[in-house]
Amino acid sequence: MGILYVNGIIRTMAHEHDVHPAMFIEAGRIVAMGDEGKLRRRFGKRVESIENLNGKAVYPAFTDAHIHLIGYGEAIGRVDASRYMTLEELGQAFLKAEAINGIHVAEGYDETKLDQAPTKAWLNQLFPTEPALLKRTDRHTVLVNDVLFEQLGYKASTVIEGGKIGLLDSGEADGFLYDAAMEPLYALQAGSTERNKSSLRAAIKDLYRHGIVAAHTEDLSYHGALNEVLSAYKEVTEETGFHAHLLVHHLVLDEFIQANPVLPDTLSIGAIKLFVDGALGGRTALLHRGYSDDPTTRGIEVHSQDQLEQLVKRARSYGFTVAAHVIGDLAIERFVDVLEKYPAPKGTRDRIIHATVVRPELLARIRKLPVLIDVQPVFLLDDADFAEARLGLKRLDSAYRLKSLAGTGALMCGGSDAPISNPDVRRALYAATVGKAGRINKSNEVLSMYEALLLFTKNPHVATETHGRKGMLLPGYDADFVIFEEDFYRLADEQILTNRLVETVQQGKTVYRQEASLTTT
Repeated sequence: MGILYVNGIIRTMAHEHDVHPAMFIEAGRIVAMGDEGKLRRRFGKRVESIENLNGKAVYPAFTDAHIHLIGYGEAIGRVDASRYMTLEELGQAFLKAEAINGIHVAEGYDETKLDQAPTKAWLNQLFPTEPALLKRTDRHTVLVNDVLFEQLGYKASTVIEGGKIGLLDSGEADGFLYDAAMEPLYALQAGSTERNKSSLRAAIKDLYRHGIVAAHTEDLSYHGALNEVLSAYKEVTEETGFHAHLLVHHLVLDEFIQANPVLPDTLSIGAIKLFVDGALGGRTALLHRGYSDDPTTRGIEVHSQDQLEQLVKRARSYGFTVAAHVIGDLAIERFVDVLEKYPAPKGTRDRIIHATVVRPELLARIRKLPVLIDVQPVFLLDDADFAEARLGLKRLDSAYRLKSLAGTGALMCGGSDAPISNPDVRRALYAATVGKAGRINKSNEVLSMYEALLLFTKNPHVATETHGRKGMLLPGYDADFVIFEEDFYRLADEQILTNRLVETVQQGKTVYRQEASLTTT
């Protein structure tokens, strides 16, 4: 017995204009698409109920192809610094928050959106005797107070390979830690199995309200012992049916290989994850030449070229592909150099993650590689307040190049990088198809709505070889779909941002419904 959905705009995503008015689902699968009358006659008594879509639009449920699931769940329960406009308001909220593992933590500040930039003196005044940590929105820069700085065993003179300790003009540490200098914090904040399960449940519940029922995630090395993190993933994904494709951080690669875990159908394993550079906002993304607003730095090289080669060779020795975080053009160049030297195993693809600043000659080289590119269209919106300052107008031409990246022929997948950014797919669709934010105009680099939707529907499942069952609305596929009030194809500009998600369905079961707006007979 199944459900017949009628009177809708049901987009299969198999082709740009493949649309049907009705769809019959049964036992968690799509059985048939077509005209209502034909489906009624064909399935007759097998139709248990009829859902009238009343002209609403239906798409395959979304997949976020780059997220940190546990980290996102943790952030939901913490102080969200992005909500505050003044440093005083942020401080008041920070003081009220409960400490985690004895450390006071707030997430997601952006100094360009506050009336004053946070400083060590400000954080010391808030927490003079207890450790405190404020994470920048990109999570490649953090501010710690003196108590935590000393707990980490750091001094102003400490040299960190692949990272750095910020200094005042006086030579005193300013409380800011960048990239690899943050790594000791992971152990201090590591969650228990129960806390990780709670974070995963919170993340998945929130993602359902954005129409997201699957994710490619990287968080196996930040939240405690590997076996405990995997245990939390197994339990929660089997409990919810949410599918997680796990990237394996290079720091836990050997441990993962030795463990050789048996995983349920709700989990799959992807590439080895490594970082080549940092983030644009904190000036740690690795650029070919100095930052326009600070020519003294080109960013941070997390791994030397020799180290990068060794990491890729190690991954290849285990038969893995490699996924690299690369934002600056020099970081992309370094990674491409290695991929050309040590290509992916035949029939597989390495991952280029972010690719924010890409010079034309790099596009030509990427075109020749077997890669997929994880793009975050929302970065255009998130970076709008500082991108021009960091890059300058001329170099901005080489940034946020969705159309150009698509032109390389690489498979493109869309993600949010949550909790770095908001996982609301509408923001990504807006950024990808409009290409404007603040003073930045990248309308020459936009995608069509069909291409933008592919980033979050079909393409992530092509990447994980689950496209024969997920990512499109076709007979035999899982009944994973979302229902929106309006058809995105018919919306323009800000209308995209306000299109209301009515329902999220996972394997035929409603996992989120905003309100009872469908007519059931």
